[in-house]
Amino acid sequence: MKITKEIKASEEEIESLEMHSVVNIISVISSQLQLLQMESDYPKLLDAAINRAMAFADASHSKDKSVFNLESLNEFENLVNRSLAELSKKQPELKDDSKVSEYSNIMKSVFEVFEVRLKEIVQRWEYPDAWIPFSVDNFVDDFKEFFYAMEKNSQGRYKIIYNIAEQDEKDYLVNFAINSEGEEIIHMPLILKDVIRDLIANARKYTPPGGDITIGISQKDEVFKFVVEDTGYGIPEDEIGKVVDYGYRASNVKDTVRTMGGGFGLTKAYHVIDQLGGEMWIDSEVGSGTKMTVQIPIPEHVGDG
Repeated sequence: MKITKEIKASEEEIESLEMHSVVNIISVISSQLQLLQMESDYPKLLDAAINRAMAFADASHSKDKSVFNLESLNEFENLVNRSLAELSKKQPELKDDSKVSEYSNIMKSVFEVFEVRLKEIVQRWEYPDAWIPFSVDNFVDDFKEFFYAMEKNSQGRYKIIYNIAEQDEKDYLVNFAINSEGEEIIHMPLILKDVIRDLIANARKYTPPGGDITIGISQKDEVFKFVVEDTGYGIPEDEIGKVVDYGYRASNVKDTVRTMGGGFGLTKAYHVIDQLGGEMWIDSEVGSGTKMTVQIPIPEHVGDG
């Protein structure tokens, strides 16, 4: 089904979508700290780190550019690490059962993703309309880091693997293929890379462990095409056109799938694709999965060197 409707969202809501991916990362950090705080005998030791996360979230909502730099991010990460280290000293049983170590490993992988997204946000502010060249190998590696952070954040609920011979019952099998006329290089605006992440994250979120996620990117004949297909819950037929509305979640998952997001990923994707002159299709069947297809015309100057 080709999506052609106007988004039901205010101008303020549309503007907030730019920081959607950063807000999601901050939510992950904050929620993990709060989970550990509930298990701790010294919850106040984590208050400063949680408050800093909230301050970052406030800065994201207000687009306070003075906060979005590596120095601020490093200070935040160091505060989290110091808080976890102090908690380990005060409550050694958390260290002994690997709780603090587990959360430290999660935080390390999440902050690595946070750094990538922060750099992308800054670059987008400086060059909002630029189509950036990416090495295909590096692009795939970036997404594997993204998948790794997802996996760590699940705390053992699932694994993400790339070889069907290694897939167990609760593993997601991911297939990722990229073809480009530029052979080893693809081009895209940084905001589009953000959209691709969001759509892949949705595919994982709305597919039970053990499912398959297939991702393809093609850049040829002056068209950028992206497809992500999953074997998940699917979308009721009469709601497919509604899922791009701000905050909308399909009726078959909104009360059954736990999510820290607000249902904004598809709104952002559709808005960005429309702004780039592209088109979006959603094909879905309840119980069988969803296929998202995006096509965007490539500007004439892209790839000229």
